[in-house]
Amino acid sequence: MKDVKITAIKKLEEEITYLLNEGQFTEAKEKLDKIIIRNEAYYSLFSNYYYLIHEYQQGITLLEEAIKEFPFSFEIFYNLATLKSAIGEQIHSLWLFARCLKLASCDEDSEEVANQLNKIIKILKNDSTIIPEQLHSILNYTQMILHEGDERTYPVNRFNESLIKKIVKDSSDNEYFTEMYKSMDVKDIDINSRYYFKTELLQGKATDSFSFEINNETTLPVALFEEYDDILVEGPKINFCFPKNVLRTNQFNYFTFADVGKYKVTSSKLFFVAKPVNLKPKLKSAQVIITIFVDGLANSVIEENLNDLMPHTYNFFSNGYINNNCYTTGDWTLPSVASIYTGKTTLQHGLYHPSNHFELNKHNHLFTKDFQKNGYMTTQINNDWRVTPTYGYLEGMDRILYQNYTGGFTAGEVVAEAIEHLETFKNNNHFLWVSLMDLHDVADEINNDLMSQVNVSAKYRQNKNLGATSVLSPYDPNKIKKYESELKRVDLHLSSLYSYLESSFGKENIIVALVADHGQTYLKEDDFLLHEPRRKVPFMLAGGKVEGKISNELCSILDIYPTIAKLSDIKLDSNEGVVLKDFGGNGRGTATTETIHPNQPYLVAITDAEHIFRFKTKSNVTDNGLVDLEHYEAQLLDLNTLEDVSVKFNDKLEKYVDITIQRAIKLQS
Repeated sequence: MKDVKITAIKKLEEEITYLLNEGQFTEAKEKLDKIIIRNEAYYSLFSNYYYLIHEYQQGITLLEEAIKEFPFSFEIFYNLATLKSAIGEQIHSLWLFARCLKLASCDEDSEEVANQLNKIIKILKNDSTIIPEQLHSILNYTQMILHEGDERTYPVNRFNESLIKKIVKDSSDNEYFTEMYKSMDVKDIDINSRYYFKTELLQGKATDSFSFEINNETTLPVALFEEYDDILVEGPKINFCFPKNVLRTNQFNYFTFADVGKYKVTSSKLFFVAKPVNLKPKLKSAQVIITIFVDGLANSVIEENLNDLMPHTYNFFSNGYINNNCYTTGDWTLPSVASIYTGKTTLQHGLYHPSNHFELNKHNHLFTKDFQKNGYMTTQINNDWRVTPTYGYLEGMDRILYQNYTGGFTAGEVVAEAIEHLETFKNNNHFLWVSLMDLHDVADEINNDLMSQVNVSAKYRQNKNLGATSVLSPYDPNKIKKYESELKRVDLHLSSLYSYLESSFGKENIIVALVADHGQTYLKEDDFLLHEPRRKVPFMLAGGKVEGKISNELCSILDIYPTIAKLSDIKLDSNEGVVLKDFGGNGRGTATTETIHPNQPYLVAITDAEHIFRFKTKSNVTDNGLVDLEHYEAQLLDLNTLEDVSVKFNDKLEKYVDITIQRAIKLQS
């Protein structure tokens, strides 16, 4: 490295540790101020310094900022818990120590934290100002933290609580309410039944009185709490009463009004009212913006065979834009979709840990807010358990229709719900995300679908070849046959969406994108996980402002929404994304993919116009998201031949090594 020497950083950290232990605080502070890398050790050492000189609040302020960068750091949570205890905030300290226990990676740390938890609990039990009911609530929440899951279980939250009829908030304190959808008499779900029912989430507020004014035909969605009463509506020329026995208690009730003027909705009990939807707003030139997200669609499979494998998709996009040089930012769904929504690489947005809690919207701006602010009705028709509202994808969304894919919410029904949504709000401006997870079945060796079972020869279905995860599925010619068949099935269902869009809106009024999060490991034999069939994904566009072109311009999934926003005349902060040169932007010189995954090496692949750079650490990423960047393997490959040209272009190799380590230096363990 030219600018940053890891060995020098480690030496400086050791010197500061020694000075703090010796009580030489002035000298320690001088050296702390010389650290230019804000890694975990920096925040840990600086907070220790503040603790030792009794400047507790300064340490707390520093660590609360550090948590945004290191949300899975045992050291940072432990130090923050200690400082909170030092200023007498024992309850918060208790909950932070509970978080530490979940993050502890060795028996010694677990034992130390358990001792701290017992110490704080004893203090709270002896606190005469805390009544028994309050203490019970405090200890109960502590247990919830210790046993929390993650966001995949929506509409059950990470504490194993149903979110049906519950209010949750986004980063701006906007309220959202989850209700059952088309579930007949089923009023709630649990951890087991959640797979089999759809839910509808809308943005709004809880109230017993709601006033609004309309200039056009408008619909008002209303949902009820467990305790409810008649809904009364006063407005121009009307005085309606919707009795209890008329209202549906397990869904949103949509009430549509046409007369211009002021309305007031009241009840003797609280109800949840979503945002009124103007059914005839002023239409934009790009009236409908749709992202068709196909989980696991590898561009290497369809680049030369799109017409054979996905003929309906080919016909729809053949007169539009097809980019055959688009790269994902991550190796699996969780980090990659977060990149699409934020325009940030995995390292920057922070959503990569498979099981630890992290809300994307609390630390990042999501592009959905920009489209919502610009007058689009923002909606997800979603079946992807790694893109749930509780991960933060409720941010900037007006409506989310969700059911876990494994409960049977597959391509045909997803497309049908998307069409029903568009037809219902036909005169609105739409930003719509449609998730299709059907290709996931191939890696997981699931053979549910009639079409794929019948059309794949029995000889390809004799063995299972599962990897440790779907990402790590090894090369498998049998899976490739199943994959190709599944592509045809997905395409069949998409054909009805393509047909509907053209006949109902006309291509001149729409922008349709087809995108993916990653390719497939089993498509190629390669010891390096981030090979081209895993990294390359499709980026297709069709619509009124999209000129027909098959392009090889270098592209990243970071660029999807910045480019769509340019076509829609919407300004947004694209972060690491760019507008492609094909659409009048500056384009990009490199595309980066990385893997930050516990118990796997830190991997980076960078593609430019001539080469592919590969980087792999010799040790694994820790469960706290740290890794030793000092010991690694790196090589440079010719882009076309994949020949190793590391020796020939050693200067360039070293340049990319330097860029990679400096970029990821905060991960240094």
